[in-house]
Amino acid sequence: MEKNRGLSLVELLITVAILSIVLVIAMSFMMTGSRSFTKGNADSTVQKEAELTVNQIEDMIIDINGGVSMTDDAGKTEMTMYHTEDDGTGSLLYTKEAVTWNKSDNNVYCSKWMVNYDDSTDTYVVDASAPDNYVDQLLAEHVTSFDVDLSDTLTTKALDGTTRTIVKSVLVKVGYDDGTGIVDYATSPVITLRNRMLLSDDPADIFDEVTPAADTLKLYYSGVETAGTVPIVDRVSEVQRGAVYTIYAKINTGADVNDLVDWEIDETGTLSTIDSLGYLTVGEFEANAYLTITARYKSNPSKKATGVVKVVGTSALKSFKSVHIATMSWEAFAPQYEAYPVTEGFTQSEEDAITYHWTVKVEGSGRALTDIVQPFTDNEKALALTIIKDPANFGIMLEIMVEAYSDVTGETRTDSVKYRIDKDGAVDGDSSMKRGENNEWLSFVMSDTWAQYYDYDFYFCDVYGNEISAYDSLRSCVELTAISWNAYRLSFTEDLPRDQEYYVKVLGYYWNEWDGLRTDLPTRERIHYIPAVQLYGKTCYSNSTLKVGNFTFDYTMIGYKELALSEGEGGVENSRVTYEIEEFNYTAPEGVVVTAKVVQDEATGTNRVWARGIFECSDDDWAVADQVELKSLKIRITAKGAPSVSTLVTIIFE
Repeated sequence: MEKNRGLSLVELLITVAILSIVLVIAMSFMMTGSRSFTKGNADSTVQKEAELTVNQIEDMIIDINGGVSMTDDAGKTEMTMYHTEDDGTGSLLYTKEAVTWNKSDNNVYCSKWMVNYDDSTDTYVVDASAPDNYVDQLLAEHVTSFDVDLSDTLTTKALDGTTRTIVKSVLVKVGYDDGTGIVDYATSPVITLRNRMLLSDDPADIFDEVTPAADTLKLYYSGVETAGTVPIVDRVSEVQRGAVYTIYAKINTGADVNDLVDWEIDETGTLSTIDSLGYLTVGEFEANAYLTITARYKSNPSKKATGVVKVVGTSALKSFKSVHIATMSWEAFAPQYEAYPVTEGFTQSEEDAITYHWTVKVEGSGRALTDIVQPFTDNEKALALTIIKDPANFGIMLEIMVEAYSDVTGETRTDSVKYRIDKDGAVDGDSSMKRGENNEWLSFVMSDTWAQYYDYDFYFCDVYGNEISAYDSLRSCVELTAISWNAYRLSFTEDLPRDQEYYVKVLGYYWNEWDGLRTDLPTRERIHYIPAVQLYGKTCYSNSTLKVGNFTFDYTMIGYKELALSEGEGGVENSRVTYEIEEFNYTAPEGVVVTAKVVQDEATGTNRVWARGIFECSDDDWAVADQVELKSLKIRITAKGAPSVSTLVTIIFE
């Protein structure tokens, strides 16, 4: 039998030694964890305190509307801010605030003082005894560093030539130590200022920049063509074409506030520009006689100032006024168009240099353009399209647009028309119509299918084919006659008003002459396009040495397939337009009268019409006629029977 016995002394000593080692290790882990927890907690507290300090400073900065500056020396770092606010009665209150980091006690303090304006001396003085002041109010403790980044600035030039620096954004950074030796840093997000703030510590400089009431804002300009600074006065101040000027938005205190305003030129189609700093560039070919310039406060657009300057210069006026698409053919599945520019002061070579770009868009069908239209040339003055005869394309609407650009004036002009693809692939032939006399008519084939006869009807519609009942009164202006088993004749009278375009839908109803049966629904249809008559004149310069004798001019007429008749076909009397001399300027010896009149049309094969006129002198002596100096001639061209369709041609003799 075994005997029970206890631990020997040696065993006991070994056990105690092992337990001691285990306890030491355990205590070490516990102390390390405790220290880590304590440090982490302290770090978190320091971070929060630093962020709180940054947030407090950020709140003070973001609404400042005057000025800001920084000073840094061995004893302190201080940010000074100036602010203006309305006291509710219309008077302004001026204040100075400071955030100061005292490097000796590592505390940050904030202070605020009232600033008084002394009208007698025109100075701003800090009122140290004002009851609402507070000085060195504790903002934060244990601050080890304090920095405000004011480097994001914009420099502007004042009316007197001095410059001012505007602070656009601010960045604040604070280091913090709560006394434990643990330092952490907090940095604000970039503070984008809500108001204008100067980088300055001069209250007089700062408070003069305060945004005033709108009626104290005025416009001034200076530039290479102007000596000194001249106020913009309605239709008095002059600017030269091609010159550059600085426009100043100036307030009653004498300071400019260009960076506080947005700039506008009111005239549409101007060739002049004004940028965000107020630099006005007058277009070399600016056609407007006056430019209206407006400055609006960004913070309150209802506050504005407006001035008008007169545009002067010796250079010839040039303007690319518009471009128009003339429908040359509405042939089924093959429409053709041409672009006609309207210019002022262009030479023929400058007008010929205009570039064109055509685009064609499919309206609503979801089909790709390449599935509908064969490849076409898109960079010429004329456009010819060929439609793919796929039943999926029948009835689709296309929008055709031209963009024309003149390198001379830098102007771009556009125009657009629509073309509806015929709904039936068996419909061929030109579906456009002439503008002409009563005896002009066109024949159209409705179907190429043999042994089908048609009754015909028509109505006025829109480009989509929808009937316009308001035009029913014009039905008497259109004559529709069947001329064979599959064709009809269409014509219209001069009574159809010429100042607008029309669409006429012709409906073909199948019938059988043997049994007299007629379909209830049209089996064929075609939409015809009747263009409006349009006249476009131009201003041209003639450097001819011509004194008294013949002269020529040209204009554009759209809407007639055939243009004005030549002299051999009746001359001016049989023209589709009338000519009237509206203004004729010249100098001549006393008692000598010069008369200008149009004597002949020159017919052409295009939409440009050349016309000829003559100057007649009351004195037959050529020596007297040579003393006549022609200045300018203005001719009014009007479509006969349509007084609203007219244009002016102006010839300036140089």
